[in-house]
Amino acid sequence: GKRCDGRELNQVRHIDSEAGILPRVHGSALFTRGETQSIATATLGDSGMKQKIDSIDGGDTKRFYLQYSFPPSCVGETGRTGAPGRREVGHGNLAERALAPILPSEESFPYSIRVESLITESHGSSSMASVCGGCLALMDAGVPIKAPVAGIAMGMLLGDKGGVSDDNAVIVSDILGTEDALGSMDFKVAGDRQGITTFQLDIKCEGLTVETMSKALQQAKEGRLHILDKLGEALEEPRSTLPDTVPKIGQFQIKEESIGKVIGPGGKQIRAIIEDFGLTNMDVAEDGTIQLSGMNATKLDMAESFVKDLVAGGGGGGGVGGGRRSARAEYVGPEPEIGKVYNGKITGIHDFGVFVEILPGAEDGSTPGLEGLCHVSELHVERVRNCPGFVASLNTEELEVKYLGKNKGKLQLSRKAVLQDRGVGGSSGGGRKKNYGAGKQKRRENQSSNPPPSKMSDDEVDAIAKALEEVKDL
Repeated sequence: GKRCDGRELNQVRHIDSEAGILPRVHGSALFTRGETQSIATATLGDSGMKQKIDSIDGGDTKRFYLQYSFPPSCVGETGRTGAPGRREVGHGNLAERALAPILPSEESFPYSIRVESLITESHGSSSMASVCGGCLALMDAGVPIKAPVAGIAMGMLLGDKGGVSDDNAVIVSDILGTEDALGSMDFKVAGDRQGITTFQLDIKCEGLTVETMSKALQQAKEGRLHILDKLGEALEEPRSTLPDTVPKIGQFQIKEESIGKVIGPGGKQIRAIIEDFGLTNMDVAEDGTIQLSGMNATKLDMAESFVKDLVAGGGGGGGVGGGRRSARAEYVGPEPEIGKVYNGKITGIHDFGVFVEILPGAEDGSTPGLEGLCHVSELHVERVRNCPGFVASLNTEELEVKYLGKNKGKLQLSRKAVLQDRGVGGSSGGGRKKNYGAGKQKRRENQSSNPPPSKMSDDEVDAIAKALEEVKDL
């Protein structure tokens, strides 16, 4: 028999697909199957663009992720759009699992990959449309996938014989929304020409037999191969080169003990490399793997040569995550003058005080600057109860401090002395100071100046005693 839209049981709706529809994005595709349509885009980035995930076990990252959007307008409705719901998360996860097995390894293709599928109309399996559109977008972006994949949604209608049986089950390919609602099965299958990468099964009946599942899988394979042929008409294989809008990536390895020299004190060295060579990002892993990204391949090579020359003599500040630590570099430069006021950079904030760098280090980051401690008692002329909160209220990254000298080899700095020199809260040599016990002392003086109470006369005492005796007689 015929289905509600006039198709045969194993017939797939008309497919129209196109790649490279958007000029500025890295990869794009428009996939239309019947009344279901998806606009898919692919974006490539460096390792710093991985999706960050917070879980109960701690933080994690994902190199590839697919984001699925299903606005109310795609089904002719108006409504509020906000954070993704459970349906969008589930459909996106299904499409993501279908595409993940065909991606190249991070070693051969060191890019983070993001695919977005925007559903513009929906009347049957938008998640499988996202698989097809996402695959085309990846190939348009030049991602060397292992093989194209496609997805199809299968359904099952029960005949008039009653109950679930092989003779009573009617398998239909590429189901509509109506067949999904009135049918007994929604079986989504995605894969390439060799096998299945993911599937999902929803049923409304009591169960399925092995023969029914085999029939559904065989019919799904026929439909999947048909869709793959249609995708090949739009784009047969991944593009040979990456688009000009994709940042170029260079990757190399250094020794773990040299990581500190590349990063520099406070990240000064790595920031200078990014700025000097016009890099988009520079990521240094704990095992010494360095990834450079930028739009200019020549400058990437220059930055790589600079880093290799920088670490040629060994590490400067110790490794990250283990390994033998080299001796810490020391400050090399003029000594500070006692009593001189310095405008220093805040390098650390703690409950006990603030560390301030009063003299800078080498420009190439090989030696650190000279820093000292401004104790919490030396931050202000009045008592500071919360050091981090007080420094945050100043809304500054620098402090004016006076160098007081060394104490056990450590530099002692004072902001309070600077304020006192400027007349805030009294001068450093004397002046008025708050006497918090003056009020109490004054009260004691007032109490001592009051005369003692006068003593009663003998007549008054006799009158009171006589009155008490009269009360007792009553």
